[in-house]
Amino acid sequence: MGKTIVEKIIARKVGVPEVKPGEYVKFGIDTVIQVGSDIGALNANEYKNLGWDKLFDPSKVMIAPEHCGSWSRPQDSITNRESHRQTVEWAKSLGVPDENILELGRVGTCHHIPIEMAWALPGGVYLHIDTHCPTVGGVGCLGINLSAAETSFLRLGWMWFRVPKSIKFEISGKLQNGVMGRDVFEYILGQIGPAGAVYQAMEYTGSVVENMSMDGRLTMCCLSIFTGAKTGIVAPDQKVIDWFKARTKVPFEPQYSDKDAEYAKVYKYDGSKIEPQVVVPPYRRTVVPVSQAVGTKITSAFIGSCASGRDEDLRVAAKILKGKKVAPGVMFNVTPGSSDTMLRSDKEGVIATLLEAGAFVCAPSCSMCPGFYTPLAKNEVCIGSSTTNVPGRMGDESAQVYLGSPATVAASALEGKIADPRKYM
Repeated sequence: MGKTIVEKIIARKVGVPEVKPGEYVKFGIDTVIQVGSDIGALNANEYKNLGWDKLFDPSKVMIAPEHCGSWSRPQDSITNRESHRQTVEWAKSLGVPDENILELGRVGTCHHIPIEMAWALPGGVYLHIDTHCPTVGGVGCLGINLSAAETSFLRLGWMWFRVPKSIKFEISGKLQNGVMGRDVFEYILGQIGPAGAVYQAMEYTGSVVENMSMDGRLTMCCLSIFTGAKTGIVAPDQKVIDWFKARTKVPFEPQYSDKDAEYAKVYKYDGSKIEPQVVVPPYRRTVVPVSQAVGTKITSAFIGSCASGRDEDLRVAAKILKGKKVAPGVMFNVTPGSSDTMLRSDKEGVIATLLEAGAFVCAPSCSMCPGFYTPLAKNEVCIGSSTTNVPGRMGDESAQVYLGSPATVAASALEGKIADPRKYM
């Protein structure tokens, strides 16, 4: 019986011919582990308390800030900055090379950075404390969330890991104009529910995925956790391989599922029938076609977070807004996911188009997603392309947050109410 891409990556890392779902393996790393410096001070304090004075391999540890800005209280950003400082000092004291320590002005969200910096490679393994670590699956890298195990992994360099079963999602056909990778994932979530893939790997395949941009694939894998999945992944194609060959000389070995690989389940969907999708508050699991939410008035709109803010997302927003103006009374926050995305978008004229339309462009970071920069006030209504809509996450608990693709968000910002983006594409 053949093996899935996830099983092959794990077997290669463990150094055995094959692994089976449910099997426990002693799992190490061959790429990097990233520490977000805004929460990394927790590692520094824990290390100090445990009396540890070394890392398993300083050269494989990367430090990158992402939670910058503040809520309405200025002291929050000061606390964040202090955490950056403590983490950098701790990392340097344990031998992390200067080139592995990024600072504000060179970064963005912690799940854009490993792609831009070529830290997460096709066929490799990438670890991070944050739940959206599976984002890197969009380039064929196995992303695993360490959560509370991060501190011990930083010291030991390994952990016990249970090999997950895989579920295959085959999306055929061709997406309608105005339907994005975000919509495909939300449609799947609506079909299988928030417990539809618990501790399993979601493998996205089919003609829709093959023709999807790398940005769209990254978004789908980023959001996989909302089905309970352990990770999400897409087999790397030539455009992915070319992307990394242009950015690194580090060798990598892409992996691919065998034709006779065994899956726990196989789901097949016709992508041509997928409409733009909207997640309705207050629950992350409530997904409806945009037609059921059209006309809902908004006060805020947001494009950004680790689920969005990539080159394609900003281009789509600029295409919809070019020569037009954001609706009166709507605050439209657009936050590039990385400094590189912001630079490329600026050179293309995308940033200028967004600013001319009345959007508010923030420095690369998590921005509104965790409530920074432009937090929502009481009873505001926002539509965003961020990760989740948990009450209070983006500001006041009374605010309502709808979620949609960057195209849907841009069209809604233009009209001042939730809108179907297909008429603008």
